[in-house]
Amino acid sequence: MDEPHDFSLGDELEPHLSEVARAHGYPAPSDTARLGPMLAKLSEVYNTTDGKEAANLLPVRLAFSFPRDVPKGHAAVRELVATGALLPRADRPLRLLDVGAGLGAMTFGIVRALSRAAVTQGLASFAVDATWMDTDRAAMELGLELVRRALPDAATGPRVSVKLEKGTAAAAARTKGPFDVIVCGQVMSEMDAETAPAERIAHHATWLVDLSRLLSPEGSLVIVEPALASRTRHLHAVRDAVLAGKKLGVFAPCLHQQACPALASAHDWCHEDLPTDLPPFLVPLARSAGLRWQGLTFSYLILRKDGRTLREASARPLRVTSSLLRTKGKTELFLCGEHADGIGRGKARLLDRERTAPNAAFAEAERGDLLSFEPALASGGRLGTEMNVECTRYR
Repeated sequence: MDEPHDFSLGDELEPHLSEVARAHGYPAPSDTARLGPMLAKLSEVYNTTDGKEAANLLPVRLAFSFPRDVPKGHAAVRELVATGALLPRADRPLRLLDVGAGLGAMTFGIVRALSRAAVTQGLASFAVDATWMDTDRAAMELGLELVRRALPDAATGPRVSVKLEKGTAAAAARTKGPFDVIVCGQVMSEMDAETAPAERIAHHATWLVDLSRLLSPEGSLVIVEPALASRTRHLHAVRDAVLAGKKLGVFAPCLHQQACPALASAHDWCHEDLPTDLPPFLVPLARSAGLRWQGLTFSYLILRKDGRTLREASARPLRVTSSLLRTKGKTELFLCGEHADGIGRGKARLLDRERTAPNAAFAEAERGDLLSFEPALASGGRLGTEMNVECTRYR
Protein backbone atom coordinates (compact mmCIF):
# COMPACT_ATOMS: atom_id res chain seq x y z
CA MET A 1 0.00 0.00 0.00
CA ASP A 2 1.26 3.48 -0.86
CA GLU A 3 2.50 5.61 2.03
CA PRO A 4 -0.34 7.94 3.09
CA HIS A 5 -0.21 11.52 4.27
CA ASP A 6 -2.70 13.31 6.45
CA PHE A 7 -4.93 16.26 5.51
CA SER A 8 -5.40 17.32 9.13
CA LEU A 9 -4.63 20.86 10.17
CA GLY A 10 -2.72 21.33 13.36
CA ASP A 11 -2.87 24.57 15.30
CA GLU A 12 -0.86 26.51 12.72
CA LEU A 13 -3.79 28.61 11.52
CA GLU A 14 -5.18 29.43 14.97
CA PRO A 15 -2.93 32.50 15.62
CA HIS A 16 -3.81 34.00 12.24
CA LEU A 17 -7.54 33.37 12.71
CA SER A 18 -7.41 34.95 16.18
CA GLU A 19 -5.48 37.99 14.91
CA VAL A 20 -7.96 38.64 12.11
CA ALA A 21 -10.89 38.10 14.48
CA ARG A 22 -9.53 40.56 17.02
CA ALA A 23 -8.88 43.15 14.30
CA HIS A 24 -12.61 43.08 13.47
CA GLY A 25 -13.97 42.78 16.99
CA TYR A 26 -14.99 39.14 16.48
CA PRO A 27 -14.61 36.39 19.10
CA ALA A 28 -11.52 34.21 18.73
CA PRO A 29 -11.96 30.47 18.02
CA SER A 30 -11.43 29.75 21.72
CA ASP A 31 -14.49 31.81 22.72
CA THR A 32 -16.99 28.94 22.71
CA ALA A 33 -19.55 30.84 24.82
CA ARG A 34 -20.08 33.42 22.06
CA LEU A 35 -19.38 31.28 19.01
CA GLY A 36 -21.23 28.10 20.05
CA PRO A 37 -24.77 29.44 19.43
CA MET A 38 -23.60 31.02 16.16
CA LEU A 39 -22.16 27.69 15.03
CA ALA A 40 -25.39 25.85 15.83
CA LYS A 41 -27.28 28.43 13.77
CA LEU A 42 -24.78 28.17 10.92
CA SER A 43 -25.13 24.40 10.83
CA GLU A 44 -28.90 24.75 10.66
CA VAL A 45 -28.63 27.30 7.83
CA TYR A 46 -26.37 25.09 5.72
CA ASN A 47 -28.32 21.90 6.34
CA THR A 48 -31.85 23.21 5.81
CA THR A 49 -31.65 26.24 3.49
CA ASP A 50 -29.73 27.54 0.49
CA GLY A 51 -27.12 29.02 2.85
CA LYS A 52 -27.75 32.70 2.07
CA GLU A 53 -28.23 33.55 5.75
CA ALA A 54 -24.61 32.52 6.34
CA ALA A 55 -23.48 35.99 5.26
CA ASN A 56 -24.75 37.24 8.64
CA LEU A 57 -22.61 34.73 10.53
CA LEU A 58 -19.17 35.82 9.39
CA PRO A 59 -17.45 35.56 12.83
CA VAL A 60 -18.13 31.82 13.11
CA ARG A 61 -17.41 31.21 9.43
CA LEU A 62 -13.97 32.68 10.09
CA ALA A 63 -13.39 30.79 13.33
CA PHE A 64 -14.85 27.41 12.34
CA SER A 65 -15.92 26.97 8.72
CA PHE A 66 -12.68 28.19 7.20
CA PRO A 67 -10.31 25.80 9.03
CA ARG A 68 -12.84 22.98 8.65
CA ASP A 69 -13.02 23.47 4.86
CA VAL A 70 -9.32 23.91 4.06
CA PRO A 71 -8.69 20.13 4.26
CA LYS A 72 -11.62 19.55 1.87
CA GLY A 73 -9.94 21.63 -0.80
CA HIS A 74 -6.70 19.77 -0.19
CA ALA A 75 -8.29 16.33 -0.28
CA ALA A 76 -10.40 17.08 -3.36
CA VAL A 77 -7.28 17.61 -5.50
CA ARG A 78 -5.16 14.87 -3.98
CA GLU A 79 -5.40 12.57 -7.01
CA LEU A 80 -4.73 15.39 -9.46
CA VAL A 81 -1.54 16.26 -7.58
CA ALA A 82 -0.43 12.67 -6.97
CA THR A 83 -0.73 11.77 -10.66
CA GLY A 84 0.94 14.96 -11.89
CA ALA A 85 -2.23 16.38 -13.46
CA LEU A 86 -1.98 19.45 -11.22
CA LEU A 87 1.42 20.62 -10.01
CA PRO A 88 3.11 23.85 -9.00
CA ARG A 89 5.00 25.41 -11.88
CA ALA A 90 8.54 26.71 -11.97
CA ASP A 91 8.06 28.76 -15.16
CA ARG A 92 4.99 30.84 -14.26
CA PRO A 93 2.30 31.27 -11.62
CA LEU A 94 -0.43 28.66 -11.48
CA ARG A 95 -3.73 30.39 -12.33
CA LEU A 96 -6.69 29.55 -10.08
CA LEU A 97 -10.33 30.69 -10.12
CA ASP A 98 -12.20 30.16 -6.85
CA VAL A 99 -15.95 30.49 -7.53
CA GLY A 100 -18.05 31.27 -4.46
CA ALA A 101 -14.75 31.75 -2.68
CA GLY A 102 -16.08 33.12 0.60
CA LEU A 103 -13.03 33.25 2.87
CA GLY A 104 -10.88 31.35 0.37
CA ALA A 105 -10.72 27.98 2.11
CA MET A 106 -10.63 26.06 -1.18
CA THR A 107 -7.70 28.16 -2.37
CA PHE A 108 -5.85 27.55 0.89
CA GLY A 109 -6.47 23.80 0.59
CA ILE A 110 -5.21 23.62 -2.99
CA VAL A 111 -2.13 25.68 -2.11
CA ARG A 112 -1.50 23.29 0.77
CA ALA A 113 -1.62 20.32 -1.61
CA LEU A 114 0.69 22.09 -4.07
CA SER A 115 3.13 22.95 -1.28
CA ARG A 116 3.59 19.27 -0.47
CA ALA A 117 4.12 18.53 -4.15
CA ALA A 118 6.69 21.32 -4.40
CA VAL A 119 8.76 19.65 -1.69
CA THR A 120 8.72 16.41 -3.68
CA GLN A 121 9.65 18.28 -6.87
CA GLY A 122 12.48 20.12 -5.15
CA LEU A 123 10.88 23.52 -5.83
CA ALA A 124 11.99 26.08 -3.24
CA SER A 125 9.04 28.29 -4.09
CA PHE A 126 6.14 28.63 -6.50
CA ALA A 127 3.50 31.20 -7.31
CA VAL A 128 -0.30 31.08 -7.47
CA ASP A 129 -2.38 33.84 -9.04
CA ALA A 130 -5.87 33.40 -7.61
CA THR A 131 -9.09 35.13 -8.63
CA TRP A 132 -11.85 34.95 -6.04
CA MET A 133 -15.46 35.52 -7.05
CA ASP A 134 -18.31 35.87 -4.56
CA THR A 135 -21.24 38.15 -3.81
CA ASP A 136 -19.94 38.50 -0.23
CA ARG A 137 -17.18 41.08 -0.49
CA ALA A 138 -16.72 41.23 3.29
CA ALA A 139 -15.94 37.50 3.46
CA MET A 140 -13.42 37.74 0.63
CA GLU A 141 -11.67 40.67 2.28
CA LEU A 142 -11.35 38.69 5.53
CA GLY A 143 -9.90 35.82 3.53
CA LEU A 144 -7.44 38.18 1.90
CA GLU A 145 -6.25 39.23 5.35
CA LEU A 146 -5.65 35.56 6.15
CA VAL A 147 -3.63 35.16 2.94
CA ARG A 148 -1.43 38.10 3.89
CA ARG A 149 -0.87 36.79 7.40
CA ALA A 150 -0.61 33.03 6.81
CA LEU A 151 0.96 33.03 3.32
CA PRO A 152 3.40 35.95 3.33
CA ASP A 153 5.40 36.70 0.21
CA ALA A 154 8.60 34.86 1.13
CA ALA A 155 11.64 33.58 -0.71
CA THR A 156 10.55 30.01 -0.08
CA GLY A 157 7.16 28.32 -0.14
CA PRO A 158 4.00 29.49 -1.91
CA ARG A 159 3.62 33.08 -3.11
CA VAL A 160 -0.10 33.71 -3.44
CA SER A 161 -1.63 36.80 -5.01
CA VAL A 162 -5.41 37.26 -4.92
CA LYS A 163 -7.71 39.39 -7.05
CA LEU A 164 -11.23 39.91 -5.70
CA GLU A 165 -14.24 40.07 -8.02
CA LYS A 166 -17.71 40.63 -6.62
CA GLY A 167 -20.26 38.65 -8.59
CA THR A 168 -22.58 35.68 -8.61
CA ALA A 169 -21.49 32.15 -9.38
CA ALA A 170 -23.63 32.29 -12.51
CA ALA A 171 -21.52 35.22 -13.74
CA ALA A 172 -18.22 33.40 -13.20
CA ALA A 173 -18.17 32.04 -16.76
CA ARG A 174 -17.66 35.61 -17.99
CA THR A 175 -14.39 35.94 -16.08
CA LYS A 176 -11.27 36.29 -18.18
CA GLY A 177 -9.23 33.07 -18.34
CA PRO A 178 -7.50 30.81 -18.91
CA PHE A 179 -7.09 29.04 -15.57
CA ASP A 180 -5.17 25.91 -14.64
CA VAL A 181 -7.75 25.02 -12.03
CA ILE A 182 -11.26 26.27 -11.28
CA VAL A 183 -12.74 25.28 -7.93
CA CYS A 184 -16.39 25.60 -6.88
CA GLY A 185 -16.61 24.95 -3.16
CA GLN A 186 -20.14 24.25 -1.91
CA VAL A 187 -21.60 26.51 -4.59
CA MET A 188 -24.17 24.39 -6.42
CA SER A 189 -26.03 23.71 -3.16
CA GLU A 190 -26.81 27.42 -2.97
CA MET A 191 -27.75 27.89 -6.64
CA ASP A 192 -31.33 27.77 -7.95
CA ALA A 193 -32.71 26.18 -4.78
CA GLU A 194 -36.32 26.84 -5.81
CA THR A 195 -35.95 25.43 -9.33
CA ALA A 196 -37.56 22.09 -10.25
CA PRO A 197 -35.04 19.22 -9.92
CA ALA A 198 -34.76 18.26 -13.61
CA GLU A 199 -34.41 21.87 -14.73
CA ARG A 200 -31.87 22.54 -11.98
CA ILE A 201 -29.75 19.57 -13.03
CA ALA A 202 -29.73 20.72 -16.66
CA HIS A 203 -28.93 24.30 -15.66
CA HIS A 204 -26.01 23.30 -13.47
CA ALA A 205 -24.59 20.97 -16.12
CA THR A 206 -24.69 23.82 -18.65
CA TRP A 207 -23.08 26.15 -16.11
CA LEU A 208 -20.18 23.74 -15.55
CA VAL A 209 -19.61 23.33 -19.29
CA ASP A 210 -19.60 27.11 -19.66
CA LEU A 211 -17.10 27.41 -16.79
CA SER A 212 -14.86 24.80 -18.41
CA ARG A 213 -14.31 27.13 -21.37
CA LEU A 214 -12.14 29.21 -19.02
CA LEU A 215 -9.79 26.28 -18.45
CA SER A 216 -6.40 25.94 -20.06
CA PRO A 217 -6.20 22.87 -22.36
CA GLU A 218 -4.89 20.76 -19.45
CA GLY A 219 -6.89 22.46 -16.71
CA SER A 220 -9.20 20.93 -14.12
CA LEU A 221 -12.66 21.91 -12.89
CA VAL A 222 -13.07 20.85 -9.24
CA ILE A 223 -16.51 20.79 -7.60
CA VAL A 224 -16.77 20.24 -3.83
CA GLU A 225 -20.19 19.74 -2.20
CA PRO A 226 -21.55 18.71 1.21
CA ALA A 227 -21.86 14.98 1.85
CA LEU A 228 -25.62 15.23 2.51
CA ALA A 229 -27.55 12.67 0.48
CA SER A 230 -29.76 15.13 -1.43
CA ARG A 231 -26.87 17.41 -2.38
CA THR A 232 -24.51 14.62 -3.34
CA ARG A 233 -27.15 12.86 -5.43
CA HIS A 234 -27.75 16.16 -7.22
CA LEU A 235 -24.01 16.27 -7.96
CA HIS A 236 -24.19 12.71 -9.33
CA ALA A 237 -27.08 13.70 -11.60
CA VAL A 238 -25.25 16.80 -12.82
CA ARG A 239 -22.21 14.62 -13.52
CA ASP A 240 -24.30 12.34 -15.73
CA ALA A 241 -25.81 15.31 -17.57
CA VAL A 242 -22.35 16.76 -18.23
CA LEU A 243 -21.06 13.44 -19.55
CA ALA A 244 -24.09 13.10 -21.83
CA GLY A 245 -23.06 16.35 -23.50
CA LYS A 246 -19.64 14.85 -24.35
CA LYS A 247 -17.80 18.14 -23.75
CA LEU A 248 -16.05 17.05 -20.55
CA GLY A 249 -14.82 13.84 -18.98
CA VAL A 250 -14.56 12.77 -15.35
CA PHE A 251 -11.05 12.62 -13.92
CA ALA A 252 -12.12 11.60 -10.39
CA PRO A 253 -13.52 10.23 -8.16
CA CYS A 254 -15.11 7.91 -10.70
CA LEU A 255 -12.99 5.31 -12.49
CA HIS A 256 -15.38 5.15 -15.44
CA GLN A 257 -17.35 7.46 -17.73
CA GLN A 258 -20.69 5.65 -17.53
CA ALA A 259 -23.85 6.70 -15.68
CA CYS A 260 -23.47 6.88 -11.90
CA PRO A 261 -24.47 3.50 -10.42
CA ALA A 262 -25.44 5.11 -7.10
CA LEU A 263 -28.43 6.76 -8.76
CA ALA A 264 -29.96 3.37 -9.55
CA SER A 265 -31.25 3.23 -5.96
CA ALA A 266 -33.05 6.11 -4.28
CA HIS A 267 -31.12 5.46 -1.08
CA ASP A 268 -27.52 5.45 -2.35
CA TRP A 269 -24.96 8.20 -2.71
CA CYS A 270 -21.17 8.28 -2.95
CA HIS A 271 -19.18 10.60 -0.70
CA GLU A 272 -15.88 10.93 1.10
CA ASP A 273 -15.44 10.26 4.81
CA LEU A 274 -11.74 10.59 5.50
CA PRO A 275 -10.05 9.95 8.87
CA THR A 276 -9.17 13.64 9.23
CA ASP A 277 -10.37 15.26 12.44
CA LEU A 278 -10.85 18.93 13.23
CA PRO A 279 -7.74 20.68 14.53
CA PRO A 280 -7.53 20.45 18.33
CA PHE A 281 -8.31 24.14 18.89
CA LEU A 282 -11.74 23.68 17.25
CA VAL A 283 -12.87 20.60 19.15
CA PRO A 284 -14.34 22.53 22.13
CA LEU A 285 -16.28 24.77 19.75
CA ALA A 286 -17.69 21.79 17.83
CA ARG A 287 -18.71 20.14 21.09
CA SER A 288 -20.43 23.29 22.31
CA ALA A 289 -22.64 23.28 19.20
CA GLY A 290 -23.31 19.55 19.31
CA LEU A 291 -21.34 18.87 16.12
CA ARG A 292 -18.95 16.04 15.33
CA TRP A 293 -15.24 16.74 15.18
CA GLN A 294 -14.13 13.33 13.92
CA GLY A 295 -13.73 12.67 10.23
CA LEU A 296 -13.93 14.81 7.10
CA THR A 297 -17.03 14.38 4.96
CA PHE A 298 -17.70 15.91 1.54
CA SER A 299 -18.43 14.92 -2.04
CA TYR A 300 -16.43 16.02 -5.05
CA LEU A 301 -16.15 15.81 -8.82
CA ILE A 302 -13.23 16.67 -11.09
CA LEU A 303 -13.89 17.37 -14.76
CA ARG A 304 -11.41 17.87 -17.59
CA LYS A 305 -11.68 18.46 -21.31
CA ASP A 306 -8.43 16.77 -22.37
CA GLY A 307 -9.63 13.20 -21.72
CA ARG A 308 -7.12 12.58 -18.92
CA THR A 309 -8.52 10.31 -16.20
CA LEU A 310 -7.46 8.84 -12.89
CA ARG A 311 -8.26 5.39 -14.28
CA GLU A 312 -5.56 5.80 -16.93
CA ALA A 313 -3.07 6.86 -14.27
CA SER A 314 -3.84 3.99 -11.93
CA ALA A 315 -3.66 0.24 -12.25
CA ARG A 316 -6.57 -0.05 -9.80
CA PRO A 317 -10.00 -0.31 -11.49
CA LEU A 318 -12.24 -0.19 -8.39
CA ARG A 319 -12.87 2.46 -5.74
CA VAL A 320 -14.01 1.67 -2.22
CA THR A 321 -17.27 3.55 -1.62
CA SER A 322 -18.07 2.44 1.93
CA SER A 323 -16.47 1.85 5.26
CA LEU A 324 -15.51 -1.71 6.15
CA LEU A 325 -18.63 -3.73 6.94
CA ARG A 326 -17.61 -6.30 9.52
CA THR A 327 -20.03 -8.98 10.62
CA LYS A 328 -19.50 -12.37 12.20
CA GLY A 329 -17.13 -14.35 10.03
CA LYS A 330 -16.69 -11.89 7.16
CA THR A 331 -15.67 -8.44 5.95
CA GLU A 332 -17.54 -6.66 3.14
CA LEU A 333 -17.01 -3.51 1.06
CA PHE A 334 -18.98 -1.65 -1.56
CA LEU A 335 -16.90 -1.08 -4.67
CA CYS A 336 -17.55 0.97 -7.80
CA GLY A 337 -15.80 0.70 -11.14
CA GLU A 338 -14.71 -1.98 -13.58
CA HIS A 339 -15.69 -5.44 -12.35
CA ALA A 340 -15.09 -8.63 -14.30
CA ASP A 341 -18.73 -8.54 -15.40
CA GLY A 342 -18.91 -4.87 -16.35
CA ILE A 343 -18.99 -1.40 -14.85
CA GLY A 344 -21.10 -0.86 -11.78
CA ARG A 345 -21.40 -0.81 -8.02
CA GLY A 346 -21.40 -3.98 -5.96
CA LYS A 347 -20.55 -5.52 -2.62
CA ALA A 348 -17.57 -7.83 -2.30
CA ARG A 349 -16.87 -10.07 0.70
CA LEU A 350 -13.99 -11.89 2.30
CA LEU A 351 -14.60 -14.68 4.81
CA ASP A 352 -12.38 -14.49 7.85
CA ARG A 353 -11.28 -18.09 7.41
CA GLU A 354 -10.13 -17.32 3.86
CA ARG A 355 -8.02 -14.28 4.69
CA THR A 356 -4.46 -14.72 3.44
CA ALA A 357 -1.42 -12.54 2.83
CA PRO A 358 -2.34 -11.97 -0.87
CA ASN A 359 -5.88 -10.76 -0.10
CA ALA A 360 -5.19 -9.03 3.26
CA ALA A 361 -5.33 -5.52 1.73
CA PHE A 362 -9.08 -5.96 1.23
CA ALA A 363 -9.76 -6.19 4.97
CA GLU A 364 -7.58 -3.11 5.61
CA ALA A 365 -9.12 -0.88 2.94
CA GLU A 366 -10.75 2.47 3.66
CA ARG A 367 -13.35 4.53 1.87
CA GLY A 368 -11.77 6.21 -1.16
CA ASP A 369 -9.01 3.63 -1.66
CA LEU A 370 -8.42 2.18 -5.13
CA LEU A 371 -8.22 -1.61 -5.37
CA SER A 372 -7.17 -4.15 -7.99
CA PHE A 373 -7.92 -7.88 -7.94
CA GLU A 374 -6.12 -10.72 -9.68
CA PRO A 375 -8.01 -12.54 -11.03
CA ALA A 376 -10.62 -9.83 -11.71
CA LEU A 377 -13.46 -9.68 -9.22
CA ALA A 378 -17.10 -10.05 -10.22
CA SER A 379 -19.53 -7.50 -8.77
CA GLY A 380 -20.91 -8.89 -5.53
CA GLY A 381 -18.13 -11.47 -5.65
CA ARG A 382 -16.43 -13.46 -2.96
CA LEU A 383 -12.67 -13.29 -2.63
CA GLY A 384 -10.80 -16.56 -2.61
CA THR A 385 -7.65 -17.49 -0.73
CA GLU A 386 -5.49 -17.16 -3.85
CA MET A 387 -6.88 -13.80 -5.01
CA ASN A 388 -4.29 -11.02 -4.93
CA VAL A 389 -5.51 -7.60 -3.78
CA GLU A 390 -3.48 -4.40 -4.11
CA CYS A 391 -4.40 -0.96 -2.83
CA THR A 392 -3.52 2.65 -3.63
CA ARG A 393 -4.37 5.32 -1.10
CA TYR A 394 -3.96 8.92 -2.25
CA ARG A 395 -3.45 10.45 1.19
